[in-house]
Amino acid sequence: MTEDNRKGNGIEAAARSWAVYLHSGDARPEKVAEFDAWLAADRAHLLAFRRYERLMSDLALIPELGDVDIAAAPKLPPGQRPRVHRPQQLITALALIVVVLGGAFVGLRGASPGSSPVADPAYETMIAEIRDIHLADGSIVTLGARSRIEPAFTDTMRIVKLQEGEAFFDVAPDPERPFYVEAGDRLIRVVGTRFDVRQGPDTVRVAVVEGIVEVLQAETPAQAEASRQVIEKNVLQAGDEVVARIGSVEATLGAIEPAEAAPWRRGWLTYEDASLAEIVSDANRYSRRQIILKDERIGDLRMTAAFSVEKIDQFAAGLEVTYGLRADYADPTRIILSGS
Repeated sequence: MTEDNRKGNGIEAAARSWAVYLHSGDARPEKVAEFDAWLAADRAHLLAFRRYERLMSDLALIPELGDVDIAAAPKLPPGQRPRVHRPQQLITALALIVVVLGGAFVGLRGASPGSSPVADPAYETMIAEIRDIHLADGSIVTLGARSRIEPAFTDTMRIVKLQEGEAFFDVAPDPERPFYVEAGDRLIRVVGTRFDVRQGPDTVRVAVVEGIVEVLQAETPAQAEASRQVIEKNVLQAGDEVVARIGSVEATLGAIEPAEAAPWRRGWLTYEDASLAEIVSDANRYSRRQIILKDERIGDLRMTAAFSVEKIDQFAAGLEVTYGLRADYADPTRIILSGS
């Protein structure tokens, strides 16, 4: 394939991605700014984007074309937000674009092996929100509350960066394209399996429900893949977990009951010998009433705990009784914890 063809395919893939994303009703200002820059970089970007908007309009998938105004100039006004459309329309859009064009949704796959990744728009959740994300390769990511992932796929590799929070991965098998999760300073490699990843303030925890998972340290997935046979790593199977300390080679292996992994998906937070800082960080993702550690040293307290995400106030009250901490409930938006 010629360089021109590769470039053209990359532009078409990116245009598909932006056309669907900007009409999803969930466009974020920073992503709109990124779109502005992409659109202004090359007139071919503008023409490709118009083609896919026109296709979606012809298929009656965006009833009022013009929400994304690019007629006058290849830029959107900063902060402009497209009109909200129903999710089912976007699902239909996805199916029809793939069938009509024969291409992969959102341009995650590059034009040739080793090509630069085309990033899918990031996905994130708000406080107390949990939702399923369907990736272009058929994998499903269940994203925990106040969490964020950034996928970027090529023809040779599938990469998802967990920017914050927790996610449960059900990875579609593809031996030709390993699946990497970047979390903290760890890389998690699989080819098809089910596992949970939580990125805390100081640690990355990986728990395996099914299949084989490798947890290692390397600068990039490409570097890890090139030296995979010799690089040091933790190899986990179903029922295994590892808690790796960020900024260190330290990693603690443990065991879980696979059927009970990722209890947050069922509304529970559970911990064994975890720091109070880690527990509070997670709890704050599920409650609008935030727990504040007034005394930083109490964040080092180690404890085993289990509580419903709907009863975080009761968990704080239990800390007063069990650990002698003081909790100040005067502010309805915060619970302030301090040492005795």
